[in-house]
Amino acid sequence: MNPKLNASAARRPAEPPPLPRWAVAAVALLAVLNLLGALGGGLVRLGSLPAGEHGPTGALAVAAHGAVMMAGFFGSLIALERAVALRRGLWVPALAALGGLLAWGGGWWRPAEVLWAVSAAGLVGLYAWAGWRRAMSLPLAVEASGAVALLAGTLGFAFGHIDLARLGWSAFLVLTIAGERRELTRLVRLPRWSAQAFLIGWAALALAVALAAFGATGVAMPLWWLALGALALWLLRFDVATKQWRAKGWAGHTAICLSVGYVWLLLAAGLGLAGQPVAWHGLWLGFVMAMVFGHAPIMLPALAGWRPEPTRWALLPLGVLGASLALRAVAAPGGWAAGLAVAGAGHALAFVLFGAVMVRAVRRGH
Repeated sequence: MNPKLNASAARRPAEPPPLPRWAVAAVALLAVLNLLGALGGGLVRLGSLPAGEHGPTGALAVAAHGAVMMAGFFGSLIALERAVALRRGLWVPALAALGGLLAWGGGWWRPAEVLWAVSAAGLVGLYAWAGWRRAMSLPLAVEASGAVALLAGTLGFAFGHIDLARLGWSAFLVLTIAGERRELTRLVRLPRWSAQAFLIGWAALALAVALAAFGATGVAMPLWWLALGALALWLLRFDVATKQWRAKGWAGHTAICLSVGYVWLLLAAGLGLAGQPVAWHGLWLGFVMAMVFGHAPIMLPALAGWRPEPTRWALLPLGVLGASLALRAVAAPGGWAAGLAVAGAGHALAFVLFGAVMVRAVRRGH
């Protein structure tokens, strides 16, 4: 035995035990409640559901649905995955989810914004801890910059800077996904210029958020959409997922979802450069939700210990979501109310179908 290796192992801190399964499940449930609240408010706004006085269809939910989806649902979901992987910091996703419940459940905006900001700062801290105690890498730095963007977007929302909130929260999702996909491309040999192109794209996205923070949205927005278009082309060309869509099981499912998501990212960039507001939902629903649908079967074993049985039916919700989003893109420019209502119902149906397919797959897997 090498005495130096033994000494190094002795100095290395022991890994903490996994987070309690019941606690992880509780935070995951809070995140799902945020998703339901955000979806309810969004469906009312599109005319797919009648407005109510309270709950997910009330005026508060309609007003808060975007913030709850971004800072509440995605803020807690992504932080939960980080906390489980690092075996620490469960309070980070818990605060994000609680903030969302305060926002759409009771209209307590200031407390919600404080919880969201503290949670975002905590997520930055989790990434810093991972880089310090484990290993710093380019993908980790990209994801960490996404957490910084989450904090910037949350502060922008708190101070009424809606453009910064929209860009910061969107950059949080895009950079988190880009960092994770960049991690996987380290397994293959890439041309040198492709690595440099990725760095330029990362810098452009970060610069767009910084420009928005200083009020230069007239420059930030075109730069943002150009950078997203370039990122979409990079992912379509170099991500391993675009070459694995024929694979069996969940690997093929994930590859198809991600490839479709990259196409939506490219379309969203084009719509954004054309000045179409529906580009944002092309980004959030087309790209981001395709990532969620693709990664959910992989995340379930890590978060809950469930191992769903692979099924091609899991692609049906992706198709429904894509069709309803295409209808929304057609209906939105002209304000076609009936088309928007049907599109909203299609969005909701896609989520319900995906939940049902995953429940069936989990039961069959067990």
